[in-house]
Amino acid sequence: MKNKDKLMYVSAAVVAAGSIAGAKTTTVKAAEVQKVNADSNANLNNKAEQKATAQDKAATKQIAQDKSDIVKTQDQVKQAQADKAQVESQKTQTEATLPAKQEAMQTAKSNLDNAKSELTHAQTKQEDLTKQYDSSYENNVKSAQAAKTQADQKVQNLEGQVQTAQNKQTDLIGQRTNAESEVKANTETLNNVNTHVNELTAQAKQAQDKFNNVQKDYNQIQGELNAKESASAKAENDLKQNETDLNQSKKTLSDLQTKDNDLAKTVNDTQAKLEISNKDLANVNNDISQSQNKLNDVTKQANDVNSKLSQATAKRDEAKSALDQIRESAQNVMILPDSYIKAAKKWDYISNEDRKNFNDDQFTKEMYAASIDGWKLNHYKSNEKDKKHMVDLNNLTAEEQLEINQFALNLINQARAQLGNKPRILNRSAMKFANDVANNYRTNNTNSLRNGGGHDVKAITAAARKYGLNDANNWYELLGRENFSTQAPYEAVTDYDPYGAYHVESYSHSADDYRHQRDDMDSLKNHIYDDIKGMIFNFHDNEWLHAGAMLSFYYMPQESLGNKGQTTTYSAISIDMQSSSPDIILIHYISVPDIIDSIWHENEFIKDPSKFNVNDNIELTTATDPVKAQQAYDQAQNDVNSLISQKNDLDNQIKSLTDHINQSQAKVNVLTKSINDLSTKLANAKNDKQNVEHQIVDTTKRINDLQAAYPALLKAKDDIAQDLATYKQDHAAVINDYNNTKSQLEKLNNDLDAANKDKNSAETILNQHKAELARINQDLDAANKQIDDLKVKLADAKTAQTAAKANLDKAQADYDNYVNTHKDLIDQISAADKVVSEKKEAVQKAQAAYDKTEADYKTAKAEVTKLDNKVQDLDKTITKSQATIKTLTNRIAANTKIINNNKQVHEAAARKAFDAQINQALDAVVAAPMSNSNKAQAATVKPTVNNTKHALPQTSVDDKVSIFAALAGLSLASIGLGSLVSDKKRRRN
Repeated sequence: MKNKDKLMYVSAAVVAAGSIAGAKTTTVKAAEVQKVNADSNANLNNKAEQKATAQDKAATKQIAQDKSDIVKTQDQVKQAQADKAQVESQKTQTEATLPAKQEAMQTAKSNLDNAKSELTHAQTKQEDLTKQYDSSYENNVKSAQAAKTQADQKVQNLEGQVQTAQNKQTDLIGQRTNAESEVKANTETLNNVNTHVNELTAQAKQAQDKFNNVQKDYNQIQGELNAKESASAKAENDLKQNETDLNQSKKTLSDLQTKDNDLAKTVNDTQAKLEISNKDLANVNNDISQSQNKLNDVTKQANDVNSKLSQATAKRDEAKSALDQIRESAQNVMILPDSYIKAAKKWDYISNEDRKNFNDDQFTKEMYAASIDGWKLNHYKSNEKDKKHMVDLNNLTAEEQLEINQFALNLINQARAQLGNKPRILNRSAMKFANDVANNYRTNNTNSLRNGGGHDVKAITAAARKYGLNDANNWYELLGRENFSTQAPYEAVTDYDPYGAYHVESYSHSADDYRHQRDDMDSLKNHIYDDIKGMIFNFHDNEWLHAGAMLSFYYMPQESLGNKGQTTTYSAISIDMQSSSPDIILIHYISVPDIIDSIWHENEFIKDPSKFNVNDNIELTTATDPVKAQQAYDQAQNDVNSLISQKNDLDNQIKSLTDHINQSQAKVNVLTKSINDLSTKLANAKNDKQNVEHQIVDTTKRINDLQAAYPALLKAKDDIAQDLATYKQDHAAVINDYNNTKSQLEKLNNDLDAANKDKNSAETILNQHKAELARINQDLDAANKQIDDLKVKLADAKTAQTAAKANLDKAQADYDNYVNTHKDLIDQISAADKVVSEKKEAVQKAQAAYDKTEADYKTAKAEVTKLDNKVQDLDKTITKSQATIKTLTNRIAANTKIINNNKQVHEAAARKAFDAQINQALDAVVAAPMSNSNKAQAATVKPTVNNTKHALPQTSVDDKVSIFAALAGLSLASIGLGSLVSDKKRRRN
């Protein structure tokens, strides 16, 4: 409370006392009060108190840091002690196995030596027996059999070669017969062709001689005959051309007249169509304008409905998410057994209200037993839908992040509710903060849990700074770790030790998914569930600081001093995996308290509310209201369905109007094009009609000219034809001889050319068949020679085959005789071979058994040495951490002493300032002048405070009574102010 407000209480007390005495009213001016305030502030700001305040601030900050460091170091000591106990237990267990392993190794060595000895003895006996056996008989049989097989194969090969050669010989004889027939036939054909060529040659020579004689007579009349024929042909052509031109011109004139009529009709029809099209275009444009206006209205309605639909869909999705949360909450729960609730509340009270009676051993004993109960009671239940939903653990979508946050916060709040504590609030700013913490961890790539360290404070404070939070230290994070590729189901717990015997469920997805850190949502939720469960029921490490911070009991650094367990806290979680530890999932539990004073002695955590929005919260639904949630979802779905129906109706209207407009616009385009085409067509038709009219005039003139020239052309044609006929009649004999002789000569020459071609073809075919016959004869000679050679070789091979068979028969008889006379020896060797084989197998098994027992013994000895070294290292770590705790504790005590010593300085300054306030207020009361206007004021006292003055009315009968009333009022005020000071002192402590 500020000094100015304290003076208000003093003045009000004086006024109240004066009112009781029935005194007159007077007024203390605002300037007097301000003067008192200024004097009081001057007294408070003396150098001694300024120095004490600075020392308090530095000492308080250092104490907070040292306490945080002590907690961390204590965690490290507990972890190291737990690790040491575990290592020593492992060492003891391993050492206990050494005698048995050594004895097993020695037994296996003895068995191996015996097996080797027995094998040596069996091999010696086998060698002795083998030396008595004469193997030459058996070898002779094998050699003879090989020779016999080789001779048989050679005979078989040669017989096959002879047969192949004979088959080829038969084929070549057939080919030779065919070739000889072809040569004979082609020779006869060539002879016949030669005879025909000779005959035609003689006939052509006679015809040529006759033609030469006739041509001499014809040459004398040929020139004049050709001239007369040309003149006759020209006259006839001129007449025909005149007739053709005349007929064509008449037809052209008829066509032009028809075309002129058609063009006239086209001009009239096009003009009418153009007028209709212009009218239709105006109507369609008007229709488009009206339809567009209607479309704009419907589109506006559709936009309104779409907006409402988006809101309704979001509301429906939120209701669905809430309903899913309820169902999932009903499926996966976190139940605190009664023993846990009882122990947590008991030791929460003792640790906060009766600390001197806190017994760490008894606390550990009770919490351990209660945590065992809790571990047995809680287990994750899988969700088939989530198993089908794959997620990228380092790139969760916003929906996936929300889903795991709702899942985790529901579990935590279930446990908090069972302890009667306020639920954590899921907040979007907290989610962003948590995600940035995870990203910073991943960027730093520290993976501090695997490396044995604590939190990545730099990652946390950098993110806190971004969101306007207190960044002095890690005030916000609990950190968990899970193995990416394994799960530890509750059924697999041995003696209720979650870290003892794991039933490992191998990673169930592809190697590519594993490399890219992808898993299904069910597995991810299983990890989160197991991690929260492990923090709450951490009997393995005998550690419940994380449980206390998560559930608000026993250890509550983020709780409000005066309202533990009920602090408003904004929470979220995030996930990250790092390249340095690809099989570790880090889970970050972020909590941001909305408090001023905490056990950490921090003034405030949310420094800049503009960066951390405490109102941007996400409601978490519990399993207590499923019916309400289902009704909310059903109603939201009905709203969506109704709006979808409206949307569909409006969309159909929009589509219908849009289609109509598009169709109308298409009509506009068609009409516009039609109008343009009609305009062009009309102009062209008018131009064409004018051209046709000119052509009709020209064509009529040409017809007249052609008709006038026709009689002269007809007479010229008849005269020239008569002259030609007379000339041909006078020379008919010469002309006929010439034409007949020429025709005969041309026919004979053509026949002779064809006969020569037939001759050339016959000669080519005959030569081809002769060449083929020569080749066949050559191949046949080679085949005959090959057959003779092979028959000689075959005879030799059969002789060798007979000898080989005789040799084999003799060797077999000798071997059979030897076997019959040495049967006992052969049986003994066979038995010895079997024994040696069995002894070798026994040696192999004994060697494998010895190698295994020796490796087990050496591994156990090496493990004992390794564990012994680890115990020594942990002892050093514990000693170092304990020394650190002692140093920090001493520093906290020293700083606490500084703060306690400075309390006297602050109290002396406060008393001095308060005395000055009383004295100055009394002086102001006595010195204040009285006026008639003051006397006329009512006795009712209403002190008023504003930005410009403090009106403090008082009443008095005379000065003595007024002074008495003032003293009485100030005494009451000092009691009240002292109560306020005392209250603030308690809050600060």
